[in-house]
Amino acid sequence: MRRKENHRPDPESATIRAGFAATQCGVQRRDDVSGLQKTFPVVLGRRYAGVAGQKWPVSILPQPGELLSSWLHRLAYANGIPPRHFGTVMGLHAVNWSAKLDRTLPTPILDLLEKHTDVPRVDIAALSLVSDPLAQLRLPLRPIPSMELKEASQPFWLQFCPMCLAEDESPQYRREWTLATRVTCLRHGCRLRDRCPNCGSGLAPFRQNRLVGQRLCSFCYSDLARPTAKSNPPVLRIERLVADLLRLHSAGHRAPNGRSILDPLAQCRFPSNGLPPRPLQRLPLRERYRLFQRLADGDLPRTYAGSRASSRYWALIATASKSHVALHDKLATVVAGAANQGVVEKVPTIDLIDILKAADRVFDRKGL
Repeated sequence: MRRKENHRPDPESATIRAGFAATQCGVQRRDDVSGLQKTFPVVLGRRYAGVAGQKWPVSILPQPGELLSSWLHRLAYANGIPPRHFGTVMGLHAVNWSAKLDRTLPTPILDLLEKHTDVPRVDIAALSLVSDPLAQLRLPLRPIPSMELKEASQPFWLQFCPMCLAEDESPQYRREWTLATRVTCLRHGCRLRDRCPNCGSGLAPFRQNRLVGQRLCSFCYSDLARPTAKSNPPVLRIERLVADLLRLHSAGHRAPNGRSILDPLAQCRFPSNGLPPRPLQRLPLRERYRLFQRLADGDLPRTYAGSRASSRYWALIATASKSHVALHDKLATVVAGAANQGVVEKVPTIDLIDILKAADRVFDRKGL
């Protein structure tokens, strides 16, 4: 029978599984001591093949909010194959094979994953960023990060929270970490990273050639889970409000005139280190954090570029973020109090459509 995710295999069976992956998939393994290329002389027995069918020996379930590439890397580790070689198993020869699948998931690859794992097809497709309602605000997939590619003025395609990686039983990367509007972990309140704290290289888990998990840098093998500083409360308030606005957009809500919440967020251009103004998704993480800090301080409207509507929208977010958190706290207190007393307290009903109509009227009065 195939082993489940929560079952810890013994060393002997793990070796057999690694040998099966290496020989059946045509992947050679390098011995770290001798440096020689070799394969394990283990083949899949006829009886096991009859039981397992076409499934890979180990099938793991994706976690809520996990990115497709992250699940594929963990699937590779579980079957004894480093991610760098797992792309070859799937017929993909590009070095950044898994990162590309996040953006484009071909039907043959989807068929292959459905065939060889226990995960339903619809769940696999949901892990990717294909048909993404927030595509305008995703960090772009840049050239392959390397020890030589450390430009401070360029963003990397993936960010991470060190504390989340440290807490994960199996380190994984979240879809929300690919958003340019995310500079803080909303769970831990700490700042995100977008590069290795030791060598400064961007994340490239797809090129990892050892069975060490996604918590280690694929270039220098340093631990990525080094703590970062806490995010400033004003920055966190703005970030939470933006996250709520994006959730409204993802749920299909639009202003009464059909205008999208996402457009003014993505269309605005911001200055960075003396360079021409660029959209948020083209700024490195450090610059985006500084931008949110300046936005919270109220000194940014003069430096906006682009349409007046998008500039004013960011200013309104900064102004509204203070009362936004207070409203959340008040509602949480009311709900918690009612639950503790076992009495449902009457709370005024607020229609989301009414809120959007009110916001639209404000925009019209200000000529946005």
